[in-house]
Amino acid sequence: MSELLAELKNQLETQSKSIDEKLASMALLSEVKQKEEIKNLEGKMADYLKVSDEFAKVSEEVKGLKDAMVSLEQKGVKMQEAVQVKSLGETMTQSEQFKSWMDGRTQKARVELKNTIVNSGNDSSRHDQMAGVVPGAFRMLNVMGTVTRGSTDSNIVYYSKENAWTSNAAGVAENGDKPESSLTFDEVSTEIKTIAHVIKVSKQALADSTFLSSYIDRRMSHGINNKIEQQIIAGDGTGQNFSGWTASGNNTAVSVGSATNFFDYTNALKYAVIAAEYSADVYYVNPADWSAAEQLKIGTGDSRYVGADGAINYINGGLQPTLWGLPVVLSNNIPANTVICKSYDADMFIDRESTIVEMFEQDGDNVTKNLITIRAEARGAECVFVPAAIVTADLSTLP
Repeated sequence: MSELLAELKNQLETQSKSIDEKLASMALLSEVKQKEEIKNLEGKMADYLKVSDEFAKVSEEVKGLKDAMVSLEQKGVKMQEAVQVKSLGETMTQSEQFKSWMDGRTQKARVELKNTIVNSGNDSSRHDQMAGVVPGAFRMLNVMGTVTRGSTDSNIVYYSKENAWTSNAAGVAENGDKPESSLTFDEVSTEIKTIAHVIKVSKQALADSTFLSSYIDRRMSHGINNKIEQQIIAGDGTGQNFSGWTASGNNTAVSVGSATNFFDYTNALKYAVIAAEYSADVYYVNPADWSAAEQLKIGTGDSRYVGADGAINYINGGLQPTLWGLPVVLSNNIPANTVICKSYDADMFIDRESTIVEMFEQDGDNVTKNLITIRAEARGAECVFVPAAIVTADLSTLP
């Protein structure tokens, strides 16, 4: 834009200089010549006015662009401030309940840390969300990030689990009998479960809210989230355990069949979900099993890696692994030698209460030892709707 302005300015100066020179020389010309020069001068004057108009228009556009840039910058700062995401610990230590407790106005501090307003991930680092950029958008997926979430106000959740589906849809002649398909459900109920733990910290530590924030993030929230993830995957449905993906009746096991390696077997999982008429959306693999798969070579005398031929890829700057075109979630909570492939529509995690953090002094010998008890808990349940859309493999059966 600045180059265009400079060029227009040069044209104006050149035109102006040319007109002045013509006016000075006209006095020396004959009448006929003067008329010719006047005609030429009128043409140059028209060009001058045209360039002058263009210069004025461009100058106005430049001013408008500058104003727009200033406005956008101001809005960007406001947006950045508005969408700043607080961690769990920050939400607690900056709450009015915590401040009242610290001032001695209440006997305990209690804050419910809503998933919608806090970062409940497994790390305690703070992220300032810039306008148009979502922090963590290019991180590896985690289990909770791939599970559909719901909520309830009840202590018991009732839902229908698809048991069997047979489609007999077919072309029917006029007045002919219509074939009957069958769909059977099991009516299931599950109680809301509580995941909780407590820790004790010194009162001196409370004076450092940054330390306390980090402590809540790294210890309390991570412990809750990790246990919920573990229960979603492998809870057996007994006692205070969720009824997770690997629980009896919640998945469809695929036998090894003719598969001879990790890649043949996992490919069969993908198409088993599709055969159930659901979309195969994601794989879940134990990191140790994934490492072994990455290192699997073609065979004797051939040092090429099997997965390098296209079965394994990495996207988002190499952070997110994929297998057979689907994202892979790596988690230590996936049982060893187990691979799961499922549809996002297969299940739902129901929130009864998001993570709640409480602090209180009246607990055991806290007073004499100058300690504070911090308790964190969350309540929820896992509901599997379509076992046919959660497909599992047992890698230990591979030859």
